[in-house]
Amino acid sequence: MNRIVDKPYFTYSAYSALTYGIQVKCPKCQGPGMVTADKDSAYFRCLCCGHKEARDRAVYRYDVHNQCKNCGRYYRVDIEDEERQHFSVLHVDCPYCGTTMPGKVHKTAEAYSYIGEIENGTEPFFCLELWFLTSFQGKPVWAVNREHLAYLINYLSADLREKPTGINVMKTQADHLPTFMKTSKNRERIVKLLKKMQEE
Repeated sequence: MNRIVDKPYFTYSAYSALTYGIQVKCPKCQGPGMVTADKDSAYFRCLCCGHKEARDRAVYRYDVHNQCKNCGRYYRVDIEDEERQHFSVLHVDCPYCGTTMPGKVHKTAEAYSYIGEIENGTEPFFCLELWFLTSFQGKPVWAVNREHLAYLINYLSADLREKPTGINVMKTQADHLPTFMKTSKNRERIVKLLKKMQEE
C-alpha cells in the first residue's frame, strides 16, 4: 500500500522563497528562473539568460522633521509622493505657522511587507508566472518548485494519506489543494499532468 504522511501547511507556499526558492519563467527569455527572498529583499535570477532583479521587502516611511525658524516648534511632515521621496532635501511648510523651509528627507524602515499568496499561477514578489503551471478543465494546477511537484504526485497517488504526528498541526499542506485536485475521479488525470511537467 502506497502511504504518505502529509507536510505542515506552509511547507510549499509563497514562503518557499525564503527556504527552497520558487521556480518561475523569466520575463526576458521565458527560460527557467528562481525567486528567492530573505528578511530584507526578494531576488529573481534567470538560469538561462542571467537576467536579475531585486526588490526591497521593507516598507519605508519618508518624512522631513525640523524645528521651525519662525515659530520655534518641532514638526514632522510625511512625504507620500513617491517622486518627491527620492530627493535628499525638500522645502516643506511648517504645519503650525505655514513658513516654508528646507529640510532633510529621512527614510525609516517601518515594517516588512507581507508575503502574499500565489494567485493565478504567479508568485507575489515579482508577479512572475510559475515554471510548473498547467491547467485541468480550465483550472490552474501548479507547483512552486520540483520538491512541491514531487509532493503533489506522491500525495495524489497515495492509497493512504496521513496527518503528521508529534507536532500540533491544525492544517496541513493538503489543505492548500483545491477540491477538484483531491476528488478521486480527477486524481489519476491530474497526476499524469504533474508527471508530464516533471519531465520538462
